[in-house]
Amino acid sequence: MIYPLLKPAKQLMEKVQLWARIHRDRLGILAEYRPNWEVRLIAATQPPILDADNIAGCTLSIRDNTLVVACCVACASIEKHIADFLRKGKLIGPGRPSEDIEIFRRKNIRYAHEMGRAVSEEAKAKRRERREAAVSVRPAARFNSVIEATLAAEAESGKWLILSIRAKETAKATRYADPDYVYRALVDLAQTAKHNAENKGLGTSWADFLGQLGSHDFVPNTSPNTIQRYYNEYHISHEGEDLCIAAHIRQGNGSAQDCLRIYVVQPRKPGDPIIIGQIGAHLPTDGRAH
Repeated sequence: MIYPLLKPAKQLMEKVQLWARIHRDRLGILAEYRPNWEVRLIAATQPPILDADNIAGCTLSIRDNTLVVACCVACASIEKHIADFLRKGKLIGPGRPSEDIEIFRRKNIRYAHEMGRAVSEEAKAKRRERREAAVSVRPAARFNSVIEATLAAEAESGKWLILSIRAKETAKATRYADPDYVYRALVDLAQTAKHNAENKGLGTSWADFLGQLGSHDFVPNTSPNTIQRYYNEYHISHEGEDLCIAAHIRQGNGSAQDCLRIYVVQPRKPGDPIIIGQIGAHLPTDGRAH
């Protein structure tokens, strides 16, 4: 369906994020925020196949002065709920069916393994060459270890960055080869939380904001099945409360030296700090466990 916009796109997306937070538990809705004013809404009960694009759901995108909602038949209720919410807020007008059916092609697939295909030895060798070339021209490192970089980021970020006990323990244990990146990522996470508080929202998704701030690859969700199966791995205890660390920054794949994941508790509301749950290894998933 196509709905005319009655308010600016930024204001509409802020309301979409509010709606997704409200209905995350009530309706079992998960949201993936993407660049260029696009949101993917999926039902938490759907089985994770590869990613949100392969799970039944709805895609909301803003084009010119319209909101386009592409929704599968099985998830028509998601569109009804979000459309009713936006209409009551006088953010969109009456909808009309789309005359054109577009085939969605995801543009940010970078590697073959992200679509479930095997990676050739030749491709792996090229990646190693690129990494080695990058290292050869890299300036002298500022930090000697990840834990040193982590504590420096904590001191720099003040109240906006909270390190859990597990974050410090995993930062000491990780063998990730680029501590300077860990520092930049943590400082940028804190800066995002601060901006979120001072402006009463980011005006865009965390993934988009962090991508523009420092080219970070931020993943806002992990599949519900994975979180349920590995509950202890995806939860930390902080101030007497169990908190989920499904959101994360990802950097690289493969060995412990090349692969980094920074798992976080996203602020529930503007004004909350970012809480770091783990720094280092990739947590287990349904299809991958280390």
